[in-house]
Amino acid sequence: MSGEIVYILDPIHPAGTEAISAKHDVITPEQGVTDPRIEDTSFIVIRTTELPEGLIARMPRLKAIVKHGAGVDNIPIPFASQRGVLVCNTPGGNNSTAVAEGAVTLMLAVLRRVREMDAVVREDRWNERWKTRLGDLTEARVGLIGFGRIARFTAKICGAGFGAELGVYDPMLSAEDVTSAGATPMALDELLAWADVISIHVPLTDGTRNLIGADQLAKMKPGAVIVNTSRGGIIDESALADALKAGTIGGAGIDVFEAEPPPADHPLFALDNIVLGPHVAGVTEASMKHMALHCAQVIETILSGERPATLLNPEALS
Repeated sequence: MSGEIVYILDPIHPAGTEAISAKHDVITPEQGVTDPRIEDTSFIVIRTTELPEGLIARMPRLKAIVKHGAGVDNIPIPFASQRGVLVCNTPGGNNSTAVAEGAVTLMLAVLRRVREMDAVVREDRWNERWKTRLGDLTEARVGLIGFGRIARFTAKICGAGFGAELGVYDPMLSAEDVTSAGATPMALDELLAWADVISIHVPLTDGTRNLIGADQLAKMKPGAVIVNTSRGGIIDESALADALKAGTIGGAGIDVFEAEPPPADHPLFALDNIVLGPHVAGVTEASMKHMALHCAQVIETILSGERPATLLNPEALS
């Protein structure tokens, strides 16, 4: 087949694979880096697997790395830029709404103690219902750390759907930007002390790594809940485990981990007041199809000589 060689490093929706393979040669995740065509790769499509500099260096014809999704902490962007390799992501659309739904799902699962209540039924402990009191999202105080696309959809669900009060910590935004969206801007410590539910919506960077540690968790209300559907590493997982064990906070919903997959002896696994997910808050049918097709579209945009709207390293063009 004529066209480019596209290495789809992680599995994507079949619609995206079909769109790409209709015009280009594809190296599948199963074929991987041992495929004899790997050094002629001109595009990489990647989800969450760590992309080593050494693999990029093996591809002298590489034009672009296209991220399936928004976060790019698994891509060595400075190294790519040095080699003139474009890095683009595929944020927004169904992915933003899917992750927002996932965040609210975790809030409700923790507040309503879904894991525990399921066990009550399965273990024939029905009479425990008489002394059970669950949490409310309705009219709760929801604090959002970061206020980008996903956080704003989360705010819409919590505010319009549950009548929640909304607070936001985002030093990148003006107070007017936050208030115009129906939320109250706050400093981080103020937000932590105020909220019944904290939801993380910032990317993982040097500035946000371990943003929530033991000191920050200690500032939260004793019954408060924290949810992370953004990236592992933003919450100090060891400090979180200690806070949950000690009752410093009420519960947590964690969809992302610093190491993925996390080790089998991870301290969070032994706790009952936490709901865990394998980085799937955004993995809905509509979201996965949209992002996969968006990846295909970005490839064609680059090949047509146009600048992709989601280009993250314009310095690579020079």
